[in-house]
Amino acid sequence: MQHRRIIKEGPIVLATSEDGSITADSASSQGLFLADTRFLSTFCLRLNDAQPMLVGSTEEQLFELSYLFANPAIDGIPERTLGIYQHSTLQERSSGLAHVHIDITLLNWSLQTAEFEVSIEIGCDFFDSFEARGVHRLKRGRLLDPEVGSDSVTLAYIGLDNVKDSTCIRSDPAMDRFENSRLLYHLSLAGNERKLIHLELSLHTDSMKAQEELAAPQPEITGLRTPPWFGNATRISSSNDTMTEILHRSIDDLEALITEFPNAWFPTAGLPRFAVPFGRDGIITALQTLAWNPLLAHDVLCFLAARQGKEENPWNYEQPGKIMHEMHTGELARLGAIPFGLFYGSVDSTPLFLVLGAEYVRWTHDLELFRRLKPNFDAAWKWIDSYGNIDDSGYVQYQAHTPPKASSDALTVGLFNQGWKDSSIAVVYSNGAIVRDHPIALAEVQGYLYRALSMWAEIYLAMPESEGVREDGVALQQRAAALKKKFNDEFWMEDKAYYAMALDGHHHHVDVVTSNPGHCLWARLIDDDKAEAVVDALTAPEMLSTWGIRTMSTQEKAFNAFSYHDGSIWPFENSIIMAGLKKYGYVTAAQSVHEAMLDASDYFELRRWPEVYCGVSRDPAGVLARQPDACRPQAWSAGAIFLIIQTWLGIAPRPFAQHVDITPVLPKGLQELVVENMSICGQLLSLRVIREAGSLLIDIADNPGNLDIMIHPASEHERHLKGEDMPAQVR
Repeated sequence: MQHRRIIKEGPIVLATSEDGSITADSASSQGLFLADTRFLSTFCLRLNDAQPMLVGSTEEQLFELSYLFANPAIDGIPERTLGIYQHSTLQERSSGLAHVHIDITLLNWSLQTAEFEVSIEIGCDFFDSFEARGVHRLKRGRLLDPEVGSDSVTLAYIGLDNVKDSTCIRSDPAMDRFENSRLLYHLSLAGNERKLIHLELSLHTDSMKAQEELAAPQPEITGLRTPPWFGNATRISSSNDTMTEILHRSIDDLEALITEFPNAWFPTAGLPRFAVPFGRDGIITALQTLAWNPLLAHDVLCFLAARQGKEENPWNYEQPGKIMHEMHTGELARLGAIPFGLFYGSVDSTPLFLVLGAEYVRWTHDLELFRRLKPNFDAAWKWIDSYGNIDDSGYVQYQAHTPPKASSDALTVGLFNQGWKDSSIAVVYSNGAIVRDHPIALAEVQGYLYRALSMWAEIYLAMPESEGVREDGVALQQRAAALKKKFNDEFWMEDKAYYAMALDGHHHHVDVVTSNPGHCLWARLIDDDKAEAVVDALTAPEMLSTWGIRTMSTQEKAFNAFSYHDGSIWPFENSIIMAGLKKYGYVTAAQSVHEAMLDASDYFELRRWPEVYCGVSRDPAGVLARQPDACRPQAWSAGAIFLIIQTWLGIAPRPFAQHVDITPVLPKGLQELVVENMSICGQLLSLRVIREAGSLLIDIADNPGNLDIMIHPASEHERHLKGEDMPAQVR
């Protein structure tokens, strides 16, 4: 399978094929993107009109791409006597400009002089990112004729909103000529001589002002490459080389994906197709990484609170108190031709916002941010009780979104399904029929609601009396208990000994066996007497493949290993289910998922888990690959390893108490796990977990704030029945 090469610097994204070429009609959204617009849609290097032979390429270095080529036999020049090294780097924007540098070094490794022509085909279609993904527009702006100088070519476009975008390609040395969209150079290289062609692409757009207005600016953008808090994260190390490699790659990926916006840093969802903020993705990434750096959660909360819904708008599905789904700033969004400028079509972003708020407060004891965002949390609760509870059933539900046309040029694109499995065929009955009877109450969304209710109840009851929220805590506690009983009564399928994926509009079971109820383990919504049946189903061969838990059982009629949501495997979801398995004491089951995910990393370059991957099993052929349209890197895939580490450490701070509970387990293949300078309960903590002679030893290496550390053993029944380590001891 051909790899894409993708890098990102601030708002700039460069996505090429494995050989560095860019093709406008590629299904993988190739191109050079800025502000949701494709500023370079074609790039093709040729020697005497022949394609160079790719030797190798890499994106291992952050913000840089490198390609190495050799020549085919061309016009008397023997094969592989010329070397071509192409190196691309990105530079953050300033004053409306962004820069890309492409260095092409040509080397003659023969003893004879070589003469040849280098051609570089370029094209700039200035497609909106939705166009690049295949959306067909009714009308477009106009492309301007190229402006050609002795050493430069400028291509420009004026959109229907009169915003001008331009790409200026400046060449050193000057090209010999420009014709048929190609920069042409006649080169003569003596034996062992090398020459450099340096291209500087300057991207300019007048839409930056429009983008910053849409993004609700507050402070100025600093232009920093990474957040000022990025370097203050927990230092993590382990004895397992595979985990260490995944961890280092995930940190690098987060460094690239976390992007500065006018009032916060936010992890864009994934490259190259979704290099924009998504509410659900950002929240889950922040939840996964709390033990690594809770300041990411701080910024995610602030970003989403600033864009919380304020009014009813059927066009973009905005409702008061609702948390956004995604944000775009391209021409189609600016024109109002699509509803995705600020789009609110997700049913779970709002309860997840409340979960993240509670987790952040629990981890940091940050009362200042709590007080600042309390109106936003209250508005989110109000949305859940009104707009979210569509048929007064007590569940959070969604209706298919079919927006009315906002203008004559608008494209009527909406979102049929609005959970994390939001493809149109993701929610199906066991007979394979798509569920069309709305509103739909998804199992995992009720889990998120329950977690929000129970966590805020705990926090309110632990808060100082002066905050005046204790009565609210009692009320939330009662609501949580009622929801848990209702869910377990109504979602449980006795004949399948499993929970329904959802309830349809008539409260009938969506009876397909999927991974969705696994999220309810993480949320602690599953009744204890049903947990074992859920674990058995999730870890049965029909669900747990050799590379992770599938989104759907292989026994279901709708199952497709290559689908987006109906049988594929998602690293982020596996990390959440792993955490749930450990919470219920199923350590061996969690370890099976852990081992499967680590095995899967063997199949991916740089051990980078993609957004989603697919494969049948190891037995027939052992082939595993990312799903063709999968993002790589992707934020919540990068966040998965941090949640896995937190799961094995079993670290849980208590709200507004200098007390940390730890329930450590080390899976097979992991002898030692170390965290240093972890920010927790407003203090720093460093500790080491070691396996020694069948026991786990906890070394509290540094505890300057004198946190009260309570070590708990793993589940007794799990350990004794399946031979896990003996209880941990403090050393």
